Amino acid sequence: MKNFFIAFISILLSACTLHADVTPAGNVLNDATVGIPYNSEINIIGGAVSSLDYNGKKRFIGEITPSDTGLSLQYCNDSPARNCVRVQGVPVKPGIVNVRVSGGLFGTNVATGGRFDKTYTFKIKEAEGSS
Repeated sequence: MKNFFIAFISILLSACTLHADVTPAGNVLNDATVGIPYNSEINIIGGAVSSLDYNGKKRFIGEITPSDTGLSLQYCNDSPARNCVRVQGVPVKPGIVNVRVSGGLFGTNVATGGRFDKTYTFKIKEAEGSS
């Protein structure tokens, strides 16, 4: 019975995988307006985010397209967890913007790291009174 219990606990612990929740919920961020500073945060909840790719090279966990909107992605703070990304800047032209965050969470002694991949969309609108 003792061997069964040890095997059961081992299987239970080895099956644990960290799960990342990316917020805000849904896949839409607040709209922006040309010429007005924009700021929106995306949080990865569930553990520390790995900033390494499969080859062990350092990489940023997000991308914004198109890249010529006047907006950029940066980490929210200097935390080594790297679990917050900020969309910021002053939009320079109207259009639809996609922000993709993807990567993995570091594992622990009892759980393997999980993966996340989420894309948000928002609109940059013309400033009122401009034509």
